[in-house]
Amino acid sequence: MSVNWCIVPVMVLWGLAGWPLHVWSQEVVTDQVTITLARGQLFGITSGEGIARTVLASGEDVLVVETKGVTGYVQTTTRFLGFSGRLQRWVELNLSSAEEVVTATVTPRMIIVQGRQAAYGFQSDLGRWKRDSWGAGELLVESIVNDHVAVLITNRRALGFSALTGGFFPQDLPSGNAIVQTEANANVVVIHLSGLMLVFRSGLAIWTVLP
Repeated sequence: MSVNWCIVPVMVLWGLAGWPLHVWSQEVVTDQVTITLARGQLFGITSGEGIARTVLASGEDVLVVETKGVTGYVQTTTRFLGFSGRLQRWVELNLSSAEEVVTATVTPRMIIVQGRQAAYGFQSDLGRWKRDSWGAGELLVESIVNDHVAVLITNRRALGFSALTGGFFPQDLPSGNAIVQTEANANVVVIHLSGLMLVFRSGLAIWTVLP
């Protein structure tokens, strides 16, 4: 659908200028990066002029490569590598030799990895990895991952992650409150418990408890 910008009132445009920065950063992102391997090097290539490279260590093998939007993800035998198309750079996170990856999800602006030892998140626009270790006896029950927000629910807590700000944000689950339903879109996750609701939003990156 085409839009004739000439007929948009000036007052509307002025109002848009006052919107929070995170609103502007949530536009639909097409695939703008690719990753290729050659001669022991990984090349992150953007749709513009940027090309960033990183060198693999001796004996380091590439296990997974995935890209989406402005974000690239590589898992090797020793580390995670996140590629930020916005910043045109690689960011690494070394792994424990005992860590085992269960699942990894790449969205246009972030990466969520569930390991046996911890949860990992990469914020592409900020170019940084975050890690949150599982507690003793903590078991993952449900995971919700969308464009800008993710929530990992365990038998003890809900762990929120935003692509736009902060890192992982834990929220203890009240004892005796069973999970009835979860709802989610690109920026908001709602957990319905038997006695209350928990809300996590990408722009605030804090939990809200509603009775």
